[in-house]
Amino acid sequence: MKKIIKLLLGESITQRIKFIQNQIFVDPKEKDLRENRIKFYAGFINEGDVCFDVGANVGNRVSPMLKLKAKVVAIEPQQSCYLELKRKFGNKISIVTKGLGEREEKKEFFISNSSTLSTFSKDYINSVKDGRFAEYDWNKVETVEMTTLDNLIKEFGVPKFIKIDVEGYELEVLKGLHSPVDMISFEYFVPEQLVRATDCIKRINEINGNIECNYSVGESMKFELQDWITYENMLEHIKQPGFTATDFGDIYIRRIKK
Repeated sequence: MKKIIKLLLGESITQRIKFIQNQIFVDPKEKDLRENRIKFYAGFINEGDVCFDVGANVGNRVSPMLKLKAKVVAIEPQQSCYLELKRKFGNKISIVTKGLGEREEKKEFFISNSSTLSTFSKDYINSVKDGRFAEYDWNKVETVEMTTLDNLIKEFGVPKFIKIDVEGYELEVLKGLHSPVDMISFEYFVPEQLVRATDCIKRINEINGNIECNYSVGESMKFELQDWITYENMLEHIKQPGFTATDFGDIYIRRIKK
């Protein structure tokens, strides 16, 4: 209790209210989803594994990784999300408040009125603003310092798993990686971002060389394919109507070790 009181005294009124709400009101669906994420990630994350959460937002994927005793590096350039990550997890995780891309530079970051839709990609905004996300806008722009996955690996070590959810900027993030990683996931939107998904798969194949693929639809937190498929078969699979009808989800690519 003393810890909670001390924490509340150091927060703004808005943050205090949010904290209390989080303690009292737990959506049963969200609780079930957290449990599903833990079970899902337990299939390939072990205690002590380094995991990069690129586009961590407020940490809905950080939490299950921590439950599995992974060493989590959360990459999140949005100030509001950083504060929430810090409040939730404190020193249990490492937080990088930069964007990730192909090189070190400064980039314009387009902040949406929904924190989950903020992006570095104008192409992404143009592809969704008149369709699935017509009710949102990206009117606030900030200049953000960029780094690369290669640089993070130098600082934190080679990750067992990299999760990428950066609203259409996935390919640029992957261009900053030049060493193989056991497992990589990236978010997809179809049909708007089908070409992007294809390019991301090709890029990961360039890095890892020998890969197999699967995917998870929406927030199902389960692999859609019973058996993992080859790189070539995945490129064909995502062109099919059955895949484009899935709307969104995460594509998972793992390295086959010789």
